[in-house]
Formats: sequence, C-alpha cells, structure tokens
Amino acid sequence: MLDTLTIESFEPLVGTSFWVHEKGHKIELRLTRTARVMESQAARLKRTAFSLFFLAPMMLPQQIYNVTHESFAEPLNIFLVPVAKEGDAYAVEAVFT
Repeated sequence: MLDTLTIESFEPLVGTSFWVHEKGHKIELRLTRTARVMESQAARLKRTAFSLFFLAPMMLPQQIYNVTHESFAEPLNIFLVPVAKEGDAYAVEAVFT
C-alpha cells in the first residue's frame, strides 16, 4: 500500500492526528506539513518523492512504526526519523521515495 501513496494522499490530512502503536502504547503524531523532494532528485523515481513531518509528545527512536489514521483502512508501516526537538515536542520525518 505504501508504494501507491502520494503527497496528495497526505496534504488534506495536515493538522490531523496519526497514531503510533508501539509495545502496547498509542502515541499521537500530529502531521504538521508535507514537502516535495527537490525535483532534480525526484526525476529518477517512479513517483514524486515527498516527506511528511510530524510532532510527537516523546522521543521516538529511528525505526519502522505501525502508524494508523482514520483515512486509511490498513495500518502503515512507516520508517520515522527524529529530526529536532521543538519546545516540549519532537519533530519526526518520514520520507517516501
């Protein structure tokens, strides 16, 4: 399923909550923005590459997470990378190529 998603799949979801399900805990991720990868890099790919940026209430180590959202029937296994601390939250990024 991940290979069929595009930036347009996520743009309407900016500002909404996604949920990480990890070791019996449910952690909220707020989608803060989407961004296209530079066109010169994306020209070699089958789809336009893009990134998703989330804010999480706790530090999430870099790994694949089971992420859900009410807009998707199935959970998404997304590789999340911590990128910054923003106040009391942590910014994480997922890159789709």
